[in-house]
Amino acid sequence: MDKKDTYLIVVAVVICIIISVLSPYIASGDPDGLEKSAEDAGLPEGFSIEKIGGIPEAIFPDYAVASAPDNQVLQVLVLIIGTIVTLCVGFAVAYVVKKNRN
Repeated sequence: MDKKDTYLIVVAVVICIIISVLSPYIASGDPDGLEKSAEDAGLPEGFSIEKIGGIPEAIFPDYAVASAPDNQVLQVLVLIIGTIVTLCVGFAVAYVVKKNRN
């Protein structure tokens, strides 16, 4: 791998980790765009897809887990671990694909 490529990868990983660290602090406290869209469309208060039938209940309703602690340090740690795992999986897939091409 070229030195320029290594530098680019390191910078990209650092940017990913910075975004992981900052995301809990800059994320919206009320992020549900679906409810806002329903209000804008004039649907009645409390309208939900489940009430009209046909779609099963979501695994995580309202994108929340009731037992999850509201600890931002833990959230940052989980985001960093998730970012690193995702990058490692991506590099592994790229390595396998490159190895199979040759």
